[in-house]
Amino acid sequence: MKEDKKNDGVLEIFSKEFQKIDNYQKLSENDKASKDEVREAFGKLLEDYKLLLKDTVKITRIGDVSQHKLLKAKEKIEVLNEKLVESEKNVRELNTILMFYIKATDK
Repeated sequence: MKEDKKNDGVLEIFSKEFQKIDNYQKLSENDKASKDEVREAFGKLLEDYKLLLKDTVKITRIGDVSQHKLLKAKEKIEVLNEKLVESEKNVRELNTILMFYIKATDK
């Protein structure tokens, strides 16, 4: 597998997994592999797959929780932004009133 900027570090992090894939691939292409070797490799492959699925479920749950937190934060930001816009509007109105008051009292 050719490493590029998109996969920076991925090959290193998952080097054991890529090595397992290569080993299973070589075994599947080996016409001289015994039935026991294939059966043992298949058992290991199933165990690896179970671990991968377990990790995937865990990562998905973490992602879902993170997404929920981000959506809640976004909602709060939108509410605060609306309040800020309303406050800016009130400040402009008060500033206009103050300017009229200053002009009226200067005469």
